[in-house]
Amino acid sequence: MRRKAKWSAPLVAILLVVSLFLTACSGGDSKESSTNAKKSGSGKEALADEQVLNLATTQDIPTLDSTLATDTVSFDQILRMVSGLYTYYNNKAVPDLSDGEPKISDDGKVYTFKIREDANWSNGDPVTADDFVYAWRKLDDPKTKSQYAYIVPTAHIKNAAAIQDENSDMYGKTENLGVKAIDDKTLQVTLDKATPYFTAMMAFASFFPQNQKFVEEQGKNYGLSPDSFLYNGPYKMTSWNQGEGWSFEKNPDYWDAKDITMDKVNISIVKDLSTRVNLYTTDKIDMVDLSEDFIDQYKDSDEYHQFLDNSVFYLTLNENKVPEFKDKRVRKAIAMVIDEQSYVDNIKKDGSVPAQALIPKNFVFSPDGNKDFRGDAPESYFKYDPKAAKKLWDEYKKDTGTKSVTWEFKTTDTPQQKTVAEFFANQIEQLDGVKIKINQQPWNNYLDLTQKGDYDIAGGSGWGPDYQDPMTFLDMWTSSNESNTSGWKNPKYDQLIKEADNLGDKPQERWEKLKEAEKVFMEDMPIVPEYQAGGAQLIKPYVKGLVHQSLGMGTDIRHAKILKH
Repeated sequence: MRRKAKWSAPLVAILLVVSLFLTACSGGDSKESSTNAKKSGSGKEALADEQVLNLATTQDIPTLDSTLATDTVSFDQILRMVSGLYTYYNNKAVPDLSDGEPKISDDGKVYTFKIREDANWSNGDPVTADDFVYAWRKLDDPKTKSQYAYIVPTAHIKNAAAIQDENSDMYGKTENLGVKAIDDKTLQVTLDKATPYFTAMMAFASFFPQNQKFVEEQGKNYGLSPDSFLYNGPYKMTSWNQGEGWSFEKNPDYWDAKDITMDKVNISIVKDLSTRVNLYTTDKIDMVDLSEDFIDQYKDSDEYHQFLDNSVFYLTLNENKVPEFKDKRVRKAIAMVIDEQSYVDNIKKDGSVPAQALIPKNFVFSPDGNKDFRGDAPESYFKYDPKAAKKLWDEYKKDTGTKSVTWEFKTTDTPQQKTVAEFFANQIEQLDGVKIKINQQPWNNYLDLTQKGDYDIAGGSGWGPDYQDPMTFLDMWTSSNESNTSGWKNPKYDQLIKEADNLGDKPQERWEKLKEAEKVFMEDMPIVPEYQAGGAQLIKPYVKGLVHQSLGMGTDIRHAKILKH
């Protein structure tokens, strides 16, 4: 998410095939696990002598540099090792390194944070206000070429947009960014405009601090090994074998270390789902995400859990590379020829639901708190209608003289994604004369290629929210957003987003403007929404305290514990 953690293109969509990424969700259906844990004499569940959690994921870590990370795997690991001003607990943003809530000016534009006196880096250096200044300037600097650079002006930090604007006199002059260190432990942030969700954004990893001296000493090696990274959060990385996995140990110098129960976390890279399930059933790992037939096999188990995420997955259609995709009729034909319900029922099987709009349901509510965005705006903007889809496609072919086309469907290299790609290829090939060529790539390659716009159809695209506001889904599709690699541009859409962005002090007007923007977006159909992701998993009954979060790290292990068993 990339949720958020976003993933591949735009903050970029990030594939939910990661075993650790439980697909951010608010709410959902979860079955409580039974436990055979032994009890202590006091009647409480007794802890195991060794507090070690074993997990598996499908992909390696692309980067540990918070200013360059764009995918869920990277963000989740950074969130386990580095702390920012805020963090998410139980889907609420709460102070972490910020010593309580900030002081906010009457006009809502100046935030003054006090940094905890007991916040330190793993090399002994104190975490200072300058660490935030350095990291934020680096993130906003055009030379960094961060896919997430846009989140700085999204937070409305003063001058952030101008610093990124090639036509501005302030271009590249990061010293003008509205952030400064009043003293070692006092950080002052000035905004261009009131931003109601600003403090919540401080829990997003892109806004985390970096120790300038250490980062510059490491140079290009920064974050490529446990020794080339600094830690100030709950865990420290103790090993990282590329392609095999990594391990964390509790950070004794973390300010809240007393409340971190798990002493060690081992994460193995295992791409094959059947192998991961076998590791789970033989007690080699303590949790496994399920899909396809494994859900049918284990759905009646007491160890089975299911939830609905607030991440939305979609096909990204590259108008820059494929002439046919410039025509709205073709984009709509692709959307309407795909049976999303069949996909979630027969392929996903994990509680996912069809998505026929951009903003997920049960994610964000109106200013008065009474209306879900998805309930207030239209529930869907298109329906599965293969007959109408074929009619649109035939009209396009007739008008342009097109006889046949071949489009590449780019996705990642897990066995599950091959099944997914084959489903969508077969659906799209119902359009007469269309041939789909599937191209599976390793995770890092997929991210790199889609971020560069080297794709016809990006089949591993998805988005998990970075903060709890519709804008986290909407603003990345503007013409100037570097994350928008689809080539789609719409001046009306750009204007609506701009107008909504200036209504921070008028929440209801802003809400209506965001609904209007989504309508323009979906009626133009630059992407094909597939599904709002659900999740299904098995968790050992002796593992307690794992928290599935809709924002922040997908699987919160900070208060997890292993019971005697």
